[in-house]
Amino acid sequence: MGEPPTKADSGESSSDKRVSLVATGGNLRRVIDFFLLPWTGVLIALVVISVSLSLASPYFLSSSNIIGTVAVYFSWICIAGFGEAMVMIGGGLDLSVGSTMGLAGMIAALVLSSGMGLVIAILAGLAAGAAVGLANGLVITRIGLNPFITTLGSLSIVRGLTFGVVQGMAVTPPGHGAGALFSAFGTGSLIGIPNPVLIMLGLGVVVHVVMTTRPFGRHVYGLGGNEQASRLLGLNVNNLKLKLYVASGMLAAIGGMLLTAKAGTALPDAATGYELKVIAAVIIGGTSLAGGRGTIPGVLIGAALLGAINDGIVLLGMAGYWQQLITGLVIVAAASIDILRRRLERLQVA
Repeated sequence: MGEPPTKADSGESSSDKRVSLVATGGNLRRVIDFFLLPWTGVLIALVVISVSLSLASPYFLSSSNIIGTVAVYFSWICIAGFGEAMVMIGGGLDLSVGSTMGLAGMIAALVLSSGMGLVIAILAGLAAGAAVGLANGLVITRIGLNPFITTLGSLSIVRGLTFGVVQGMAVTPPGHGAGALFSAFGTGSLIGIPNPVLIMLGLGVVVHVVMTTRPFGRHVYGLGGNEQASRLLGLNVNNLKLKLYVASGMLAAIGGMLLTAKAGTALPDAATGYELKVIAAVIIGGTSLAGGRGTIPGVLIGAALLGAINDGIVLLGMAGYWQQLITGLVIVAAASIDILRRRLERLQVA
């Protein structure tokens, strides 16, 4: 017969069990926290779609396709999405981003065609975007018009202005001097990474840091979560909204100028319909239309998913109109996942 377990042995065994349970609980908590992230669902969808497309076409996962095609395609959508996300987190909406992209690219091309320098052209494009954002913000904060109606109107106004400035004609910057330098922003690369992708990542880091570590970012989340409470705390709500719409306009302008630089020609209808792609990337990335929720990494992942879908449609030889159907389905799925995530959060709180 063996020796009966001593008291010390029993205590050690119980301690080991408690440690094991704590470790298991900690791992479970980390898994739950991961699924509670706003962009978890879309990240999983991106992985699934990427694996599926890589099986359907071996070219999909090649570096030339992923970096040189997919990432470049969604770079200007993502940059405009950073500004859109800031506005939506603050409880607003900007439907004019596509038209602003077209206007900024056209203004920059006109300045270059007139013989002026690269810096002046870029500043002119940024000023155009800031002006659109400022106009939107003033109408919303001073007149009190709904953001949806305001930016829906400016969408048409800005597009009409772009056509009117050039009488519906395309504008091509010169192929030398400042024009060539401008084109390099869209077609060049550094250490093998296209310039639009590098600019997108750089701006993403800046906006992420501002939104997560600076008082401005905390104020934006507070504004979107409860505007009345923000007012009671002494926050200048109208001034903050103005800054958000100006930021959205300027980021859309950067995206529009990169799009023009890549194309080599400014078209008056450039970026038409991009407001849907930008807003889709933001919503798919976990930003709430109700405000107060969203992340910049989520926008990047959402835009990447749209880029992968668009590239997959091309590689599989499908008609382009299928992109709209698939994008709509992804938006509905992302919104559904967001609802499920919120229910899980409420269950945890309870």
